[in-house]
Amino acid sequence: MRFAQLLPALALVARGAAAQDDDEATGPADVEVEVEAKRFIIEFASDVHAKTKRDELSSEEGITVLTTFESAVFSGASLETDNHNLDTLRGLPGVVGVWTNGKVRLFAPVKRQDGVEPDAATAAAHAVHWATGVDELHAEGVLGQGVKVGIVDTGVWYRHAALGGGFGPGFKVAGGWDLVGDDWAPGAEKRPDADPADEQGHGTHCAGILAGEEVGEAGPSGWRGVAPRASLYAYKVFGLGDGTDEATIIDAFLRAYDDGMDVITASVGGRGGFAENAWAVVANRIAAEGVVVTVAAGNSGSGGAYYANSGSAGENVLAVASAEVKRAGNATTTTTTNTTTTTGDDSGGTVRRPSTFTSWGGLYDLSVKPDVAAPGTDIFSTWLGGDDNQFALLSGTSMATPYVAGVAALYISKHGGRAVHGMGFARDLAMRIVASGASLPWLPYDGEAAEPAFRAPSQQVGGGLVDARKVVGYDTALELRRFGLNDTANFRAGQEVAVRNTGGETVAYSFAVESWAGVEMLKAYDGRDPAETPRIRYRPEMVPSNISVDVVLPDQFELGPGEERKAKFVFEAPQGVNQTALPAYGGRVLVKGSNGEVLGVPFQGLAFDLKEQMQSPFHGTYPWLRSTAAYSNKTTFTFDLSSAAQDFPKIFMKIKWGTREVRWDIYESTYEEERDWEYPPVPGRRGYIGSATSWTGASGSSSFNPARRNASDVFAMPERDVARNALTTGGFTTSYWWFGRLADGSVVGPGNYTMRFAVLIPFADPRNANSWKGLTTKFTVLPKPGNETVTRRWK
Repeated sequence: MRFAQLLPALALVARGAAAQDDDEATGPADVEVEVEAKRFIIEFASDVHAKTKRDELSSEEGITVLTTFESAVFSGASLETDNHNLDTLRGLPGVVGVWTNGKVRLFAPVKRQDGVEPDAATAAAHAVHWATGVDELHAEGVLGQGVKVGIVDTGVWYRHAALGGGFGPGFKVAGGWDLVGDDWAPGAEKRPDADPADEQGHGTHCAGILAGEEVGEAGPSGWRGVAPRASLYAYKVFGLGDGTDEATIIDAFLRAYDDGMDVITASVGGRGGFAENAWAVVANRIAAEGVVVTVAAGNSGSGGAYYANSGSAGENVLAVASAEVKRAGNATTTTTTNTTTTTGDDSGGTVRRPSTFTSWGGLYDLSVKPDVAAPGTDIFSTWLGGDDNQFALLSGTSMATPYVAGVAALYISKHGGRAVHGMGFARDLAMRIVASGASLPWLPYDGEAAEPAFRAPSQQVGGGLVDARKVVGYDTALELRRFGLNDTANFRAGQEVAVRNTGGETVAYSFAVESWAGVEMLKAYDGRDPAETPRIRYRPEMVPSNISVDVVLPDQFELGPGEERKAKFVFEAPQGVNQTALPAYGGRVLVKGSNGEVLGVPFQGLAFDLKEQMQSPFHGTYPWLRSTAAYSNKTTFTFDLSSAAQDFPKIFMKIKWGTREVRWDIYESTYEEERDWEYPPVPGRRGYIGSATSWTGASGSSSFNPARRNASDVFAMPERDVARNALTTGGFTTSYWWFGRLADGSVVGPGNYTMRFAVLIPFADPRNANSWKGLTTKFTVLPKPGNETVTRRWK
């Protein structure tokens, strides 16, 4: 393992989350995921009875079982513990999976204007169905009849006239459940009930996009959601605040699955980028059972490439990006707090382009995400309160996600769902949606004018803007495939996709390739900013480049009615690129039928060796070890938490790529890396004492106030599946503060020790010491003044 040297004191810049003025400063709006103090999600082995295991766990000292999950999809529990971490919980009998229970934030709208007049002119000015073909399906009478869609969100204001005006069987909002109760916040006692009435408006807006319908005296009078005759089920996972947790979302997904939903949609999430988090695992399994699942890609587009959402990461789940669509000549005014902006169209023509705020993929293992884009800018839909006829304009991937769920409902209403087509149905329909996409132009971050010479990368828009006509009407079908080409060291040249002709006539198929815009992701070392560079570019710094790939295409072939055949492709890695600039590329392969049908399969790749380029995984001079503002490189601590002393270690981290694991381990002073490292380390062996813990409020504060904060609100290291840092307000700095407590609940006493803080680099074996990068230092714990007789460790 190579360790960074401890550095001289450097001032924390104001843009970092750790540079807030006092301990009352809160994290910015785009800090979507934090770790719940001492709370975990575990999965039981398939041969373990959930209730029996719950009772066993409850009888163990230091473990409290909070929720039990009993489902064929996922059997497990959420729990709270003072003396376990991920390593020790994974070792319990009958446990096959362990995750921290992350806090999840609502994707707040990027733009919002309340009190919009619900007249025909306003609705027409903000119409979007013309851009996706949904209006044509409505004209054919395809309206989502007979389809059940679950919305996991803030609930639904079902009293709204355009949402049916009531709740229960016979109403548009036919069912659901409040999993948390009114005024709930994470960590508080839940008070679930049968009334999922919205307290915020977010879920109501999503419900209207999906299935709203303004009804006049003579019947439908203009505005409609995507699938206005679908039945909605509201699963409320937020109270009045913007926070919930992954355990609650999992509970909602499992309930929706058990309630027989055809589609489940969720416009929530957080910075993730790994498909193995607990929520993503559950969502992916539900989709594998035949239920279509759509999850928002996120609104952190300013963070740049490879900054994906958590819940949408599953292979079978549709991660939905946002696009802006407008008719020629339309201009819209949106209001955010007290700021008003006006946006026009492109050169007097219609607008179809990516939303600047939409988060970029792919995943950190180089899987392809997002999957597809849908209208998400200035979307007209229902809002809560008032005379039960309120409307609002909102922007965000939150708006695009129910739109795609509505498109899925249109298909199911015409062709049937999993009850007709079986377990593989959701994967097949997901690919119909992905493959339908229309490419979009590159849009600079200032949003002024698109650059049609470059097409928006698949890392930003997936397969492109969804086309509901293709989804519902095409005879050609493809198996679920995205071509993840990986990096140059692990290049996956051979790719294939099954093509199926579901129509009644023979069709000849040919193939083509489109290379979309590439980007050089690295902001190189800058002597004016040595502490922060090199790092990944944030969105305003990114410019498109031509990074094309050569592909050996299959020969043309014919398929008769009902026939299927594999189309095989051989890719060649891009040549002539600057690998040290971290170039990313993508595009799509086109499948063209002689019947006029054209579908696409998105691909993504990195034109460099990721493991080699991430041998130095940190921004600039990070990680930093600090104590109080007056001390850097301090190696003696008393763990005096008083406002005057603040004598405890703080580590500040910024990483260029997501990591599978962040560790902060405490060893005896005799620890030597090459001799003593083993994975996972075991307390009492090779000098290992235990994992540190970190205060949950560290990344939103600059000091700890013991009179107002609880020093026991800590989470146990290690952390797994940690997203990279981005040059945005919320994701810029990750902070870990250790108050002396270890993961097993004991506290270190006076003595000499070694601390090892390290992250696992991509595609590396954790058993190899050289796979970890970070800092290590000897340190001494001194008795707290007035407490000189304390023993070395105590519970």
